[in-house]
Amino acid sequence: MSSLVRSNRDIKPKNQASIEDFNKKQSTKEKKDSNKNDKNVTSVTFNTNLKINNHIRNKLQAMALTGLAENQKDAIEIALAAYMESLTKNEREAVDLQANTLEARDVSKKNK
Repeated sequence: MSSLVRSNRDIKPKNQASIEDFNKKQSTKEKKDSNKNDKNVTSVTFNTNLKINNHIRNKLQAMALTGLAENQKDAIEIALAAYMESLTKNEREAVDLQANTLEARDVSKKNK
């Protein structure tokens, strides 16, 4: 067990943040705030909750810890992209159509 603890000390981050990274995020937030004044929104992004069991969470976290994904959210995006690639063209088009319909619903709610 102690060898595992020692080996974790050698882990280095893939990327390091700089002050410019935080300034970029702040300017993005400012843009979102200024978009609130726009009357017709064409795209909307917001956080939601998703209930998953501990086994799925552990796999997502493992993907992040091994460097296969930046974080659990990215791990989900990677898994979804791989799954979408496995679908037939017709299945993919059906999923895309449904997803676009749901996106339009979100925009419609935002514009009200």
